[in-house]
Amino acid sequence: MSKAGNVKRKVFPGDELAVIEEYNDGEGSYQEDGLVRSEELGETRLNREKRALEVKKVTKPLNLPLEGVVVIAEAGSVTRRDARVDIFRIDGKKIEPTYTGVIHISDVAREFGRNLEQALRSGDIVRAVVANTKNRIIQLSMGAPEYGVIYAYCGRCGGILENQKGRLMCPNCKRVERRQIARSYGKEDISS
Repeated sequence: MSKAGNVKRKVFPGDELAVIEEYNDGEGSYQEDGLVRSEELGETRLNREKRALEVKKVTKPLNLPLEGVVVIAEAGSVTRRDARVDIFRIDGKKIEPTYTGVIHISDVAREFGRNLEQALRSGDIVRAVVANTKNRIIQLSMGAPEYGVIYAYCGRCGGILENQKGRLMCPNCKRVERRQIARSYGKEDISS
């Protein structure tokens, strides 16, 4: 009996599934030198209609921060020229482990173009778009109105700042702070 006789079995990429006289290649498999081989890490299944061996992928698809994708991140170190952030949501999906991104001063609104520390502070939660991934550096942009800080913390007491007519005010100590706030400030659900 051929290896194909045991239809539901776990296979690795390149594993021999059958000879082409028995079965055709299907989704997740390919033909090479008269053999049907696995293209994926997965589980085999037989498509009787097409007489083909298929491999159902068992690994999760990667959720990578690609150019143009919207991300949610927490600001780590912030300097006058750039900020390091930990990306924890990509396209609305929570990721683990996080990726590290960089926001450069040239990628924020013009009014903050001299000092990035005025646009965001360490601990702030930001919404940004991936602008560049060359050289394995994930460069983020907050240049458009829909991007910026979505949750900020008071520098004096640590309370969550509330958006009151474009000004961020602490409900506890009444301190007013300045940030580049996104249109969705305080409205995004980042818990799930």
